[in-house]
Amino acid sequence: MERNDIRCRCVLFFFCLSILFSGSLFFPFPLQADTTFSPGTVPDKKSTDSLFSVTGYFSGKYIYRTASIPDERVTDQDLFGELRIDMTMPKENKYEFHFFGTARDDLSGDHNRTTFTAVEDIGDTYRSKYHGYLYEAHVDINDPFPHCTQARIGRQAGTRDEPLFFDGAATDIAAAPNLNLTLYGGAAVRFYELGNRWGDDTLAGTGLDYAPAASTRVSLDYLAVKDEHSFPAAVDRRDRMASLKLWQSFAPFMKASIKYRYLDSEPRDLSVRAVSAFPGADAEVNVNYFRQFRTQNELANELSLYYDVLGQSSPYQSYDVKARKLFGPHYALDVGYFKRALLDEGRESAFDRDFSRIFLLFELIDLPREGLSFTLIGERWKTTGREYSSAGLDAGYAFKNKRNATVNAGTYYSLYKYDYYVEEGVREKVRTYYVRGRYPLDKGFSINGGYEYEDGIEDYQMLRLGMRYDF
Repeated sequence: MERNDIRCRCVLFFFCLSILFSGSLFFPFPLQADTTFSPGTVPDKKSTDSLFSVTGYFSGKYIYRTASIPDERVTDQDLFGELRIDMTMPKENKYEFHFFGTARDDLSGDHNRTTFTAVEDIGDTYRSKYHGYLYEAHVDINDPFPHCTQARIGRQAGTRDEPLFFDGAATDIAAAPNLNLTLYGGAAVRFYELGNRWGDDTLAGTGLDYAPAASTRVSLDYLAVKDEHSFPAAVDRRDRMASLKLWQSFAPFMKASIKYRYLDSEPRDLSVRAVSAFPGADAEVNVNYFRQFRTQNELANELSLYYDVLGQSSPYQSYDVKARKLFGPHYALDVGYFKRALLDEGRESAFDRDFSRIFLLFELIDLPREGLSFTLIGERWKTTGREYSSAGLDAGYAFKNKRNATVNAGTYYSLYKYDYYVEEGVREKVRTYYVRGRYPLDKGFSINGGYEYEDGIEDYQMLRLGMRYDF
């Protein structure tokens, strides 16, 4: 990423903060956060008449990672921060402001790396040790004119089902009591794309939601993306995707949905989900099915986010079935089955695996004393020509005299462990041991921490220490 781009993002990040914490420059009226009153007290009239309500959180965490490679032990240290702010108008409900940004400091000085290391991650590829991401910073206007329920301006995320980030505008229009139209578009934001210049890439979309009955809802979506690549070669991609989604409620505790996506004149994928609860029997069932129809090659960044790392994705289908049954207040039993099957057998690769997993989980709740719980899990993994049995354990304690104070320790097995932190590479047959905890302090503050050890080729370890302030 270019240094100028990093500077622009940092400037924008702190500019938005300055707007939030000096709102009186733009809004010449009272601005204060919500106040929680103790039972039996009389709220102060001035505080209840405040025009704006501000909620959100600030969190920070320190992560230390280490791994062993032949004749060497490597380490990495990073500092992360997150800020979330939601500003609303409780009474008039006319304007809103939403902000979410992150920042990072590479304490170990491993940035701008071009060679492999066992603890590498995407943050080490930047030229500067400091960088940040601005995910959301948009102003919302509710009911700006007849039939328009909301207009949003600024950086936005996830306007519809797709994981999109863009700088632009969006609006929701109530065409009828049971019909809603969404329009959005602007400059596409790509956080991990090399050689990206703001404004070169654009996206636009529309969505239509129709509710023919109280228990039925249908959505139609269309998305157009323009992606100009400058690395490794100059390529101009233009992708068009249409999707249809149906939600159906069959009973108060039984719901299902189905979604079909069509990309560049070809079927892309199908997903089906059904959830049902049986309150009288203290049981619930969750069923998911997914099928990818085509080989996923390089697409616009939003539609193939990590193509440069993952490469092609072969067509596959997956089945995921889970059931949970409670036996009184102290016992619970979960059973589940997951299978990922390649449609073209023999096409396995590092990220295209054919495997299945069956598990049985037994949970003891508030036994042998209140706040203490144990979870035991047994698993059976099956992949091409191989089968594995494994077991896991989690022991947790929730402190009765301190709400939300918890500590957990345990172990679990992963036949394939995709590293969410590194975002590249996959480790096989990994046994992980962990301990983690959270302790709330006064007035919205809490501290948390955790430690993980992976028993594998690299003996990977991670220590995490963090704090959070909710306001």
